[in-house]
Amino acid sequence: MQSVDKVRSAGLAKFTSLVYLYTGLGIALWTISAQVIANNQALSMAIFQGMAQHRIISMILMIGIPFAFISLCSRLATKSYFLTFLSYIGFIVTLSVIGVPVFYLHSARSIVQTLSVTAGAFVVSAVIGFTTKKDLTSWNRTLFTALIAVIVVELLNGLIFHSSAMMMIISAVIIVLFLFYIAYDSQNIKRVYQNFSDSESLGTIALVASVSLVLDFINLFMSIIQIFGNNN
Repeated sequence: MQSVDKVRSAGLAKFTSLVYLYTGLGIALWTISAQVIANNQALSMAIFQGMAQHRIISMILMIGIPFAFISLCSRLATKSYFLTFLSYIGFIVTLSVIGVPVFYLHSARSIVQTLSVTAGAFVVSAVIGFTTKKDLTSWNRTLFTALIAVIVVELLNGLIFHSSAMMMIISAVIIVLFLFYIAYDSQNIKRVYQNFSDSESLGTIALVASVSLVLDFINLFMSIIQIFGNNN
């Protein structure tokens, strides 16, 4: 019995390490992609003009396309690592377009400082979520409801009110929300491993499991820099 537990613990540790490795690589790829696009002034201006001229369509696309890639990753996880990986790259590149305004408007120093703060907050929240004995499954509905409410308020503010103060409040709420999401998704790694520990596609499943954590990090970063970043 002890040997079985040791095997399971070793398997979970390996799976968890793989999930966080993919998370780190995804965040690095997103950062580099957003910075490369932001450094291309012609491409950046085209993105800004598109966002300004077609706000509703842009917001729908910025929300819809990443979630479409997430859904595609989940469907392909047990079928093909290569196709899942391509979907994952598509997801990251799409998200990098959303990050272009941040990388265009803020100094390199501000971005690096915010990335460091975000990484620190991410690690603390992830450790708490992964090590706590409290079952965080019940958080799922509450967090999702809060996320939908934030998206709706953010859309209304972006399309109608255009309030800077409201944007700051929304960013503060998003910081708190995604700190909880990081804890929840970190604990969820254990549940994913329990459900798929016998699967031959465990590496692909680890890649898909990292998607939520990448999203958590990016949203946390974008909100922190929105409040504390020094723009150019």
